[in-house]
Amino acid sequence: YTTLNHIKYCLPNGDSGIIRTLDVPVYVTKVDKDNLYCLDRECKTRKMKIESTEALFKMALDNKQYGDVMRMVHHSRLCGQAIIAYLQQKGFPEV
Repeated sequence: YTTLNHIKYCLPNGDSGIIRTLDVPVYVTKVDKDNLYCLDRECKTRKMKIESTEALFKMALDNKQYGDVMRMVHHSRLCGQAIIAYLQQKGFPEV
């Protein structure tokens, strides 16, 4: 979903976050893999690249798809203290 300044996600388990910051407000019409299709305030169609790895990671973790979780940790841009803290907070320090 979008706000005036961000494209955000919300997962069934209550987790949410920011996917991308916006320069101008847009209205989402479709999401397909890493592409977001939308309308701007002048009703012009736009296509934006989005990085949804964080949301997919959290969804895979919630669905107990640990193989996918480990693949994302090893082969994506997910790294750092925030992901480690998230795993510990959710009760998965072994990952």
